[in-house]
Amino acid sequence: MINHWCNREICRLTCLAILWLAALLVLGCKTKREVCFVEPMGAAPIATQIEYPDACVATVSAVQELPPPHTLREPDPTEYWNLTLQEVVQISLANSQVLRDLGARVLVAPQAAPTVFQPALAQTDPRAGEEAALSAFDAQFGTSIFFDRDERTFNNPFFAGDIPDPNRAATLHSNTGIFDLEISKIAATGTRLAIRNRTDRASANSTANLFPSAYNTLLETEFRHPLLKGGGIEFNRIAGPNGSPGNYNGIMIARTRTDIALADFEAAVRDFLEDVEQTYWLLYFAYRDLDARIAGRDSALEAWRRAKVQLNEEVGDPLDEPLTRAQFYQFQAQVAEALSGVGTDSALARSTGVYATERQLRVLMGIEVNDKRLIRPADEPSRAELVFDWGESLNQAMQRRVELRRQKWTVRQRELELIAARNLLRMQLDLVGGYRWRGFGDELLGRRSSGIESSAFADLFTGDLQGWQLGLQLSTPIGNRIGHVAERNAELQLIRERAVLEEQERYVAKELSDGFADLDRAFKLAQINFNRAISSRQRLEGEKLKYDIGTNLLQFVLDAESQLADAESQFFRSLVDYNLAAAKIHFAKGTYLDYLGISLSEGSWVANAYRSAAKEADRYGPRVFNYCISKPGRLSQGPYPQLVLPREKGEVEEVPLPSEPLPAP
Repeated sequence: MINHWCNREICRLTCLAILWLAALLVLGCKTKREVCFVEPMGAAPIATQIEYPDACVATVSAVQELPPPHTLREPDPTEYWNLTLQEVVQISLANSQVLRDLGARVLVAPQAAPTVFQPALAQTDPRAGEEAALSAFDAQFGTSIFFDRDERTFNNPFFAGDIPDPNRAATLHSNTGIFDLEISKIAATGTRLAIRNRTDRASANSTANLFPSAYNTLLETEFRHPLLKGGGIEFNRIAGPNGSPGNYNGIMIARTRTDIALADFEAAVRDFLEDVEQTYWLLYFAYRDLDARIAGRDSALEAWRRAKVQLNEEVGDPLDEPLTRAQFYQFQAQVAEALSGVGTDSALARSTGVYATERQLRVLMGIEVNDKRLIRPADEPSRAELVFDWGESLNQAMQRRVELRRQKWTVRQRELELIAARNLLRMQLDLVGGYRWRGFGDELLGRRSSGIESSAFADLFTGDLQGWQLGLQLSTPIGNRIGHVAERNAELQLIRERAVLEEQERYVAKELSDGFADLDRAFKLAQINFNRAISSRQRLEGEKLKYDIGTNLLQFVLDAESQLADAESQFFRSLVDYNLAAAKIHFAKGTYLDYLGISLSEGSWVANAYRSAAKEADRYGPRVFNYCISKPGRLSQGPYPQLVLPREKGEVEEVPLPSEPLPAP
């Protein structure tokens, strides 16, 4: 009765204190500032307004200081920059962190623009890269510490560990601290290993305890080895320890993704250099076409002057003057068109004219678009007849074409995924085991006291308290529908990629056939147009001779001049087409980079990386007692040979490109 009265009195006093404190807070709070209520704003149209990003980028200084382009309003340039094709290719590769194309893909679809960073991005992808796949096998460290206090009242004093007292309820006050430490790792076979320690301290007001406070420590080792599903080195290398149906991200799959990215990069470099070479030879043709139009214009100008003199002297036909004047302006328009041309950013339409083609070549080379100098090709196109062996070229195309090699890597990836999918058809049967040691004492670290082990760790190291566990655990979905679907999907993916590979081989053979036909066509046209140009020049000389002696009309002379200009232009056009057709054959049979003397290799690393690799090399060397481990099947057939075309001794010299863009000299 006394206890119940005391409890009611305490509750009443507590309620009065709370009410008094609340009244004090309400009456004692006063502000000296006037409270202003802002009118609610309407819906402001700022959620989707167009804004400028606050990005840490700046406009390239070379672009800001760019001079105006060459136009017809400006006088003809007097300074030329003579470049060979090899020099143009070297400058283009040195200045091309972004592999440019003629379609301005970097503006239309910047995410699809190929760059030199693509292989490194694929390898360092935190989701599907090689290091990401290896990280699944990294050792994991975890630790935690928690403190807890608990007060409980029991109806039975036995549970409170107190001496029974019929006049009061039993109350237990306990303080607990728990410290956990664990290191776990997944082995290459899929075995999950762990070693952990748990130490807790407990103190309570129970009179039944041996010590007022006591420590318990547990050292435990554990393993879980998959015997069927998810087990084995092969599966874990393909799908990883966390592989699931349709989700395969092992080191071998990551490696195939990197090789596919390397093939994509090689194809991008090849396409980029093809655009560079084509633009180079088109610029050569633009100069030759301009020379032919200028020669025709000069001849028409000379004829106009003679007709003008004859008209003033009232000699000859009066219609000769307007006829020659019209011929002159016709050639003048052709000269203006051949000099300026029309620029284009289309991947299908090429720029025409010297100025437009030269700007296009500058863009591909990665140098200033406009300059006081004008690039002029220093190489002459080859006029020698080229004959390729069809059987050898076809075999090279099947072996060296980068698209086929990329697709073969995709086929290999699908084969690995099918192996992993078939493994996931099995039941999940794990061998589970563990061993543990325990320690108890009223101190964490200490010595024996009065015959009682007073230190928890000292008791742990005696090994008196031990335990173990060993068993099997089986689980599987009834019917395993997802496993069968994943296997069927992997089979269909493999069938599809093999069908795509066969179709690609047919298209490669068709491209090679077109290349052979185009090469013969271009060489035949070059011969025909060469003979046509010679005949046109001979005709012009004859027409002029007949006109000078008065047996011919001026109309025939002007027609011969126009025909000669067209014939010379067509000859150089067919000559350029012949050289481009030869490059097309190398493109079709997969030796285009070799034809240009280009090989791809990984850039150099920093010195610390080489030292670290040499230091860690012994860890991955062969062991003496490794005959119990099955050797997985190999993934690739070795390095891809480059620069296989026959060359003269000392002709090939590997010149690495600089790491920084190469400025124009």
